[in-house]
Amino acid sequence: MTYALIENEMVSNLIWLYEGNADDFPSAVPIGERSVMIGDHYADGVFTRDGEALLTPLEEAEHTICALDEMVVELEYQNVLLELGLLA
Repeated sequence: MTYALIENEMVSNLIWLYEGNADDFPSAVPIGERSVMIGDHYADGVFTRDGEALLTPLEEAEHTICALDEMVVELEYQNVLLELGLLA
């Protein structure tokens, strides 16, 4: 599994580490499916880059679906207003 080595809340290196040896590297944090790079920030259990949280592909898809759902609701609302003649 890939781990990020953290120094002063910053990713200093990426290593592949057998999970059973993780205790040998106390600053190592598993990155899972996140696209973590050297220089990224790590605090409170969250990896960030340029102030944005680094998401897994699944989390990114869920975020996109949520945004699309919100857009659909807004469009349906606008269509109802159009049908009622309340929107020009």
